[in-house]
Formats: sequence, structure tokens, C-alpha cells
Amino acid sequence: MTLPRAVFFDLDNTLVHRNDSIDLYALQFWRDFGHAIGSGGVEQAAEVVKRCDNGGYLPAGSPFVSIKQAVSHGLLEIAWRQPVMQEALLAHWERYNAVCTAAMPGAAEAMAYLRANGVRIGVISNGSHRTRLEKVAQLPFASAIELMVSSEAAGVKKPDTAIFQLAAEALGVRPEDCWYVGDHPVNDVLGAARAGMTPVWLSGFHPWPDGMTQPSRRISSLVQLAERLV
Repeated sequence: MTLPRAVFFDLDNTLVHRNDSIDLYALQFWRDFGHAIGSGGVEQAAEVVKRCDNGGYLPAGSPFVSIKQAVSHGLLEIAWRQPVMQEALLAHWERYNAVCTAAMPGAAEAMAYLRANGVRIGVISNGSHRTRLEKVAQLPFASAIELMVSSEAAGVKKPDTAIFQLAAEALGVRPEDCWYVGDHPVNDVLGAARAGMTPVWLSGFHPWPDGMTQPSRRISSLVQLAERLV
């Protein structure tokens, strides 16, 4: 099989393990606020954040307009023995969320394989440009990533085909010569396919929608990516 000229990746729950990152954040949260909390410990803090974070997607009917709002309000409801302002919790999440980043298992191996074979690497991710850059900077293979395209900087979000095409153009490659690896069936797989890229679905985080044709390339771990390229 001919290798693609470039492979683009989603960020959260693709190159970054979101729940493992929340576990790191909970440690930081407990270091900074544990003295003011009556009970529960790091584990409870992590559980609250994961529930409010909901895998990075607000549930239908949520009263909040952003994940950071949901998380800061959720943390406000734990057993505080000293008063705390929701604004302080929001500011803490904004300060440490992206800094507390855990790489997805197998990501380093996938990156090493791609680089060794001359495949260019980029990221296309919905969200603020600053936090995308901060997350990428924390990854041990950050130097392998040539391009980071955020929806904020692009002015368009996945699954809109424009963001995929913009990224390919920025690397000087054609969409049809690129693969895109992501966990979300619509935002990642369908969006990339419609843009002309070959999608690779990283399963295990989102169920595949009924009635939607699954992609021919599917992996359950990034360590399997090299197997799909040979």
C-alpha cells in the first residue's frame, strides 16, 4: 500500500486521552483546593469533572454553554467546608485544563512510525487555539506535529469540509493524499471523508450511529495505525 503524504489527527480522545488528563487535573485541583474541602479526595474531584465534561461534549438540554461552565458549576456542588466562588473554579480549570494533558496510549509509537516513513503529521481540532497549542505542547511527541489547525483559528468547525481542506492546503498536500484519524463518527470520520481524506475511526469513545456506513479503516488503539498503513 502507498503511504499517505500526511496523516492528520483529532486531539481529544485521539492523541490526548481525555479521562487520563482529567485525572491529572484532579491532582492539581486537590493540591490547590483540598484544604477547603470536607471530604471526597482526588477521586471524587475526578469523578465530578468527568461527569460534567461528558467526554468533551455537552449533553442535549444542558443549561451550560461550555464545558468549562459545566465543570466549574459541578465542582461548586461538592462538600466544601470553606466558601469558594464559581469564578475561582472556572479560572482554575482555564489555567490547568490544557496543561494537565496525558497522551493517548500508542500515540508515541504511531508518531515514530509515521516520521520514520516520511509521512507528515498535523492536528485538526475543534476548540480554542490557545488550549489546542497548550495541549500539543505537553505531548512527548510534540516536535513531530508540523501543523495545528483549530476551529477558532480557522473560523469553521468540524465536520465542515473547509477545515480539513484548509489544513491540507497549509501542508501543501491534496486531501486525497491524506488520512485523518479521529474518534467521533460525524465530526471526524464523516467530515474527513466528505473533504476527500481517507478517514480512520478510533473506536471506543463514541458509538457508531445506526444507519451510517462504517469506514473501511477502523482501529481500537493507535498502535494499530501502522498495521493499516502496510
